[in-house]
Amino acid sequence: RLQKIIPFHYCKIILIGFLLLCLSFAGVVEWFFRLPDDENIALFEARNFPSSLSLEERNAYLLAEQLKRKYTVRINTFRRNDLLKQVVGHYVTCPNIDNIQIIWSDLTNTPPVASFYGIPGLIIESTNSKVLVSKDDKLNSKNPRIQYEIHDVDSLNNRFRPKLPINTEAVLSVDDDLHLPCDLLDFTHNVWRQSPRTMVGFMPRMHGHEDGHFTYLDWWHVWRHGVYSLILTKACFLHQDFLHYYAGTRQPNYALLSASMPPPSSATKVKHSDQDETADTMRLVHEYVDKHMNCEDLAMSFLVANLTHLPAVWVRGEGISEIGHRGLVEGLFVKDQGISSNQASHYAARSACVDSFVSLFGNMPLTTSSSKVDR
Repeated sequence: RLQKIIPFHYCKIILIGFLLLCLSFAGVVEWFFRLPDDENIALFEARNFPSSLSLEERNAYLLAEQLKRKYTVRINTFRRNDLLKQVVGHYVTCPNIDNIQIIWSDLTNTPPVASFYGIPGLIIESTNSKVLVSKDDKLNSKNPRIQYEIHDVDSLNNRFRPKLPINTEAVLSVDDDLHLPCDLLDFTHNVWRQSPRTMVGFMPRMHGHEDGHFTYLDWWHVWRHGVYSLILTKACFLHQDFLHYYAGTRQPNYALLSASMPPPSSATKVKHSDQDETADTMRLVHEYVDKHMNCEDLAMSFLVANLTHLPAVWVRGEGISEIGHRGLVEGLFVKDQGISSNQASHYAARSACVDSFVSLFGNMPLTTSSSKVDR
């Protein structure tokens, strides 16, 4: 009787061992032949293409899908090449950045050549030449493309006047002194993808109303009350369309924008600007920004809110820092120097901008929010 039971147990052990071996072998094969996430998704989608699509159409679709998972970085800089070198050196390491565009408004000095950055294989393109490439540099496809967007006028409006093609829907507008971790950027980009018709960023501010005038309130007001109405473009994700709407190089697609617009409350005055009104308004805004050399970031917030009537989204993330000699970003409060060092005059000028933009846009479009996205 014992002799009959033992062989049965041996069979069970052999069978279990054989199954484990098969599973292990399958895992090894899957690991060996596995593709990156984007390629797996693309492969899955390719299997579900209609047979009527040509190879070119399939490739174009797959490229568009892959670009949805990437974003373009536009760095605003002016005569701070030491800071520019550091931030470029960091952002080229971020895997989901498709392209880095450096906005160059210095009419006196030329941009630094590729060898200045000390990044092996770096190639830089320019809007007016390609002589910025060092002879010894070789193309490294792992690096995002670096492009200089050279402007022929010195204007803060250049930040939102794209002269270069932008491949991605998402654009990260950032200053040349901010270091944002790659994983935080990827997280924030995913947040933006859930609400691509609004501005998503790290530095919220609030507007106010006092003595019949609209005002600009500081970060501490947001910290105390937990509400905000705009996000500074010092570090902010937004759709590339809004850059073209700001610059006047593209007319707003109201059918697409209206799909993201909630019905306004009866207490909210909503102004649906037509194309001519938006273009005329933005020309006046450009003149105001150039005259006062301030507030292009607030103007963008007004434009987006006026078109969509959606609130901005605040992402609270760690690891954001200012480089150079301006200290660390503590929470979201930046200890500004230069134009913002005189706090009283700074907030007076910003308040004047807010009040003037209400007049130019014909209403106060900024929408308050208390939502916060924590990483």
